[in-house]
Amino acid sequence: MKRIYLVRHGKSDWDDLNLNDIERPLKERGVMNSHEMGEHLKELKWVPELIMSSPAVRAYETAKIIAEQLDITGARFKVDSKLYLPDFPTVLKIILYLSDDLESIMIIGHEPSLSNLINHFLHTPIEAVVTGSLTAMDFKVKKWRDISPDNLAKAVHKSRHDMSGKELS
Repeated sequence: MKRIYLVRHGKSDWDDLNLNDIERPLKERGVMNSHEMGEHLKELKWVPELIMSSPAVRAYETAKIIAEQLDITGARFKVDSKLYLPDFPTVLKIILYLSDDLESIMIIGHEPSLSNLINHFLHTPIEAVVTGSLTAMDFKVKKWRDISPDNLAKAVHKSRHDMSGKELS
């Protein structure tokens, strides 16, 4: 079984219009939501073996907060420039080429690539993924390159508005 956690970064701060998009930090609410998500993941014992983050400040800050709460450090935490506003095929390739030694990964990134990836595997599409939300998907496979809509075992979406979650199909 392989598990993917897809997290959209927390709410970003638009106060300083001089910042480039990649430089925008989290708003206070985004920091708070990231802490809440990390605590919730820890309670559920949903701890990925690897966290991969976009280099955008808002995504990196979200990833660092969650990683600290889950005690993920060192080589288990990576920043990948390909995760900054990627198209769907780029994110999918990143996943397909993961080491099969890993059973679970977390990608912290952006819209619309996250909802496009999620919808690739679902029969009933979701709308855009809100900031500070998480989708967990389990696949009945042993190799990352074998993940597909046909072997999706379960998908759950949790948002800052509803941490109890909603099963997706």
